[in-house]
This record gives sequence, structure tokens and C-alpha cells, in this order.
Amino acid sequence: MNIVAIPWLSLTALGLLLTSATGYLIVRGPFLGGPTLGARLLLVALGGFVVGLVVLALGGSKLARVYTGF
Repeated sequence: MNIVAIPWLSLTALGLLLTSATGYLIVRGPFLGGPTLGARLLLVALGGFVVGLVVLALGGSKLARVYTGF
């Protein structure tokens, strides 16, 4: 493993974790039979989902540039 890839790999993993966790909170209520979030909490979860997508895309694209030698 290239030592330079570790920060980008951790950033990608953080974005994936954030996107997965907030996506679960958003989908849990209507589709999995759980209670729906309140309006403010749903808005915060949606904002976290968008931030997670941005972090995932940034980390993934930087990680792909590190491994361009393949």
C-alpha cells in the first residue's frame, strides 16, 4: 500500500460512513417501519448526507489519482 494513499483512503471511508449513517436515518422511517424524524432533524440528516457525498467524492477522486500507475 502506498503511504500517500492513507489520508485519502481514510477520507473516503469517513465519507462512506457519514453517507451510510445519515442515509439510514432518512430511509428508516418511511421504508423500514420506524418513526420518521422531525423536520429539523430530517433537515440535519439530509445536510449530513450531502456533506458525506461531497467528502466521499473528494476522497475517492484523490485516491484514484494516487493510484494512476495501475
